[in-house]
Amino acid sequence: MEPALWSVKYRPTKWSDFKGQEKAISQLSNFVKSKTCPNMILYGPPGTGKTAAAKLFSREFLGSAYNSNFKLLNICDLRDISISDAKRTVQQLAKLSRSERDELDEYMSVVYNEAKSELKAKGHSRDPNKSQLLQTAIRLFASTITVADESVKLLVLDEADALDNNMQQALRRTMELYNQSCRFILITNSVSGWSPAVISRSLVLRFPALDDQAIQNLIIEVAKKESVEVEVAALQALSRESSGDARYALGLLQISAARKKVITEDIVYESTRDSFKESVRNIVSAAIKGAYLKARDDMRTLLTIGGHSSDELIVAIQQDILLRPLSSEKTQQLLDRIAEIDFRITQTRNPFIQLSALLASIGNIVSIDKN
Repeated sequence: MEPALWSVKYRPTKWSDFKGQEKAISQLSNFVKSKTCPNMILYGPPGTGKTAAAKLFSREFLGSAYNSNFKLLNICDLRDISISDAKRTVQQLAKLSRSERDELDEYMSVVYNEAKSELKAKGHSRDPNKSQLLQTAIRLFASTITVADESVKLLVLDEADALDNNMQQALRRTMELYNQSCRFILITNSVSGWSPAVISRSLVLRFPALDDQAIQNLIIEVAKKESVEVEVAALQALSRESSGDARYALGLLQISAARKKVITEDIVYESTRDSFKESVRNIVSAAIKGAYLKARDDMRTLLTIGGHSSDELIVAIQQDILLRPLSSEKTQQLLDRIAEIDFRITQTRNPFIQLSALLASIGNIVSIDKN
């Protein structure tokens, strides 16, 4: 078996585990004590503890009703699931091994049948599209009754900034309609571009990037548990490279520790180069070769599991393009496109969509150069 990711192994499981988020954590823990649960928006950059905080709050608030009255849905996963996969029946899924299916597959099988029935009731025989599946997935959980009469249900929507304007309006209506039985926790990198109607119905809690001291405290704590020695200069380098992202800091610490048990500053920078820049280079190479889906999936891994920000990715892609043997004309076209995407990211809610468009543009521009 592969060793567990330290960012997963040491994910906060109690309020005191969170570093650098005292204000937001204090509010959430107070809600648990007062048995209060408003709709909430948790926003901030990757690796700041938003999802872990939402899970811990839900577990403590719901208590014994947690397993039946809680669900976490990742909006990007819902958007990317294929119609053919969603169409699989529960009986078909039961024939697969546990490694070939997961809880989302089983849930989406139920969602597909519900969406199909709704279309049939309206006189349509076609299959539901992805947007309809997404809306039904959210509404189905919110609309079903709670197991415990005294408790509400909690639906956490991770990567909620992937919801477009129409989906936000549908979400607003669902929040209003099922307010008595269900509360929503939306997790997003930014509140920019969100519908004022959704924001006005939610308590907004900010999870800022962790400061250097918080990151260093986390690294020291984990290094001690893993019997790893981190030199002072290396500790500072880990803090600088992580840019306030705890998930990335622990990932880089783990990669560095795989080299030697005594981590130096040089090892940190070698690990940074090997893991991130090499991954970006492979992504750009895949885009150039026309393997868009692979490039996009690998990019998603860097953003989610790797915990890198869209800003980091944009800079790394730009640096990689400058090192490639492309004509000056095509290099300039690519740099112009990168600048355009960078600007769009600052104006919109979903960096993933913009970065995906950039990968498609890289393939198109370079393929023209080859012709």
